[in-house]
Amino acid sequence: MFNYFIGLTFLITTSPACAAIYQWFDGDENGSLWLSNSIVEPYSDLSSEILWWANLENANLHHTNLMFTNLTFANLENANLSSSDLSNANLFNANLENADLAFTNFTGADLQFSDLENANMFYADFTDTNLSNIQNWETSYWLAARYTENTIFPNGMDPTVLGMIELTVPTPGILCMASFSLLLHRRRR
Repeated sequence: MFNYFIGLTFLITTSPACAAIYQWFDGDENGSLWLSNSIVEPYSDLSSEILWWANLENANLHHTNLMFTNLTFANLENANLSSSDLSNANLFNANLENADLAFTNFTGADLQFSDLENANMFYADFTDTNLSNIQNWETSYWLAARYTENTIFPNGMDPTVLGMIELTVPTPGILCMASFSLLLHRRRR
């Protein structure tokens, strides 16, 4: 009787886990993602989700909130992530081949070892982003992409040659002086 109870308990607890793993590998055709209960579509809020190893090939995720999302080893080949917010996202070793990343915010994101072959980075924001050891950056389109002095580039990558724009962050003293002068200007009215 005891063995029957253990066997029944094992079957009940492992069935959902196997279903989740099966869904994770080949999808269930409803667009939901493993561990997230989220539907993949434009304008979604997938912030802070755990989507490592997710297969989002050809996904249309433009204008999607992916802040603080873990996309480690995710397959985003041919995905449309234009105008999305990937600030502070983890894209370590992600596949971004042929992805549309135009106007995307990567502020503080980790893209180490990601494959960016033929990716469109037009006017993307790479403020304080870690781009070290990215793959195939030479074939990507970087025109007007923005970066700061804290952005980490891979060896051999010269952002000015690629047409990127460096954003200069004003020092705190200048900001204080500017706000003080605006305050004085308002009092005169």
